[in-house]
Amino acid sequence: MTQVAIQLPDELSQFVNKSVQAGEYHNTDEFFINVLSIYKDQVEERLSEADEAKLAALRADIQIAVDQAERGEVIRNFDVKDFLAERHAAFASRQSA
Repeated sequence: MTQVAIQLPDELSQFVNKSVQAGEYHNTDEFFINVLSIYKDQVEERLSEADEAKLAALRADIQIAVDQAERGEVIRNFDVKDFLAERHAAFASRQSA
């Protein structure tokens, strides 16, 4: 393990000490390891700008569909299996052409 020395403002130092004294952590090392691990997980879970853009576009498309459904603009008696069978057949015919 690597040792790192940091200086904390009194307020943060007191917070860390209270957390340890309350039994939430065994010692200050455990406190900081836990806090840094949580922060690391949050950073690694962030989406890239491209993924954020894709997600925004997907949300916009979903909202369009929700709005259409609320206006009653839906396909009645839609059979997913038939639809997929048609799409697969169309794809197969394009591949064999």
